[in-house]
Amino acid sequence: MTTKQKIEDSNLDQELLRIGHQVIARQKEENFGTAWRNHWRAAAWSLFISMALWMEGYDTSILGSYYGLPQFKAVFGTMVDGKLKITNETQVGIGNTSTCGQLIGLVITGICQEWIGSKKTFLGGMLFMIATIFLAVFCQNIAMLYVAEFFMGIPWGMFQTLTTAYAAEICPINMRGYLAAWASMGWGGGRFLASGVTRATIHYTGDWAWRTPWAVQWIWPVPLALTIWMAPESPWWLVRKGRYEEAKEVVRRSARPGFYAEGEIDGYVEYMKHTDALDRAEKASGKFADLFKGTNLRRTEIQLGVWIAQLWNGNAITGLNVQFFENAGMTPEFAFNFNMIIQALSVVGVAVSWVLLRYFGRRPIYNWGIVSIIVANLIIGALGVTKKAKTTSYAAGAFMTWINFAFHFSLGPVCYTIVGELPASRLRARSIVMGRFVYVVNGIVVNSINPYTTNIWGAKAGFFWMGTGILCFIWCFFRMPETGGFSFAELDILFANKVPARKFTKVSIDEQFAIHRETHGISHGEVAYEEKEKAETEHAELK
Repeated sequence: MTTKQKIEDSNLDQELLRIGHQVIARQKEENFGTAWRNHWRAAAWSLFISMALWMEGYDTSILGSYYGLPQFKAVFGTMVDGKLKITNETQVGIGNTSTCGQLIGLVITGICQEWIGSKKTFLGGMLFMIATIFLAVFCQNIAMLYVAEFFMGIPWGMFQTLTTAYAAEICPINMRGYLAAWASMGWGGGRFLASGVTRATIHYTGDWAWRTPWAVQWIWPVPLALTIWMAPESPWWLVRKGRYEEAKEVVRRSARPGFYAEGEIDGYVEYMKHTDALDRAEKASGKFADLFKGTNLRRTEIQLGVWIAQLWNGNAITGLNVQFFENAGMTPEFAFNFNMIIQALSVVGVAVSWVLLRYFGRRPIYNWGIVSIIVANLIIGALGVTKKAKTTSYAAGAFMTWINFAFHFSLGPVCYTIVGELPASRLRARSIVMGRFVYVVNGIVVNSINPYTTNIWGAKAGFFWMGTGILCFIWCFFRMPETGGFSFAELDILFANKVPARKFTKVSIDEQFAIHRETHGISHGEVAYEEKEKAETEHAELK
């Protein structure tokens, strides 16, 4: 079947499709304030569900803080040179055990999210999370700790991509970037909460100094499960399943009452059907194998590259900052206090990214973020070759703080925005899962080398991470396109027409639709881009 036949086989109503294009054109013209007023319900659902990443950010960062906690080392540590330590081998082993669990969780999400939907997948993960927390709170030895980290890793892996795909599909165009970036706020905010809780329990006597922060994890699952139970399913998923009336109800429910004029909801869903037909025409039936076929192969490369750059840009040097400061001779209290400052700036950084996203594209924010981290790592490395002194450690700590801040106003949040917008609609969940899977596998490598670079090289590790950051920048500059401000169908057309990465914002969308129409003989109903047509659907958004 030809591309044209596949599109025509979808039985699209060209008049409704024209109206759908008008709805999309209006979405693109809305600023954030207007979009929020009109679609605050969709935004609220996305924000609440993304709180799962606050939970995960909290959960996954606790263990790294424990490595410097005397009470934790008393139970799980090994005597080395007369001091109790969590050895490098143990740190690597525990981290990689958790990572293996996350890989299993990602595979589960990749299968279940497209099969049974986001809601049921999310609820299953939350129920499993409640059970696995018991293993961590009541572990008695290092073997039990390995088991606990493995099983907790499974729901962590599930939540890592669920919220990103949901945010991309439930929100209008000019809110997608902000709400996908909120996922990164969850990681930073969760880590800040974890640093505060571990700092508060540092003077607890006995095992409850480390049991308490883990027990606090039980606060999250029940309210999050209730929220997802009441939330609407993704309208794009419903369209892919042929449940068009339910999709229309979700579209209606996601906007303020009376927002859509007569026929606009039908037109919007028709536009979704058209986009879905384009995806199927480009060999996107929804299987993992389709990620490597046709134009989706290029999208998959970008998806993987963006995730890999998140790990190898140089931000990893801040992952063991508590240990770094203690190795430099600072007290545990000072090390934990400094860690709290670093994690607080994570939250501030994501808030700054919301401002930057309003004025700049995803691509420049991402690339300049990498450049700033490269420069900071160069300075940290230079400090490492100077005479050791407390002032040198303080200076290195200051630049680590900057790296963490820069990461969270650039790569951290913008990565989630790009990977949510980039894939074909039929492959969105599985593309994000594939990217995150590769991210987690790379995380095994980073987690394996990071303790050694930190403990052996100290600040000189900055030179190593500067080098990996340069490689990431080169790839991003030449291969990563701008994804902001485009509808999903427009991105489909840009990739189908093989537009170079650096020209996505320089070409005319109307011309690209025309090229695709001439090449494939397909009508896209794109007349809505004419100013006269836009005027015909003027609608009182501020009633």
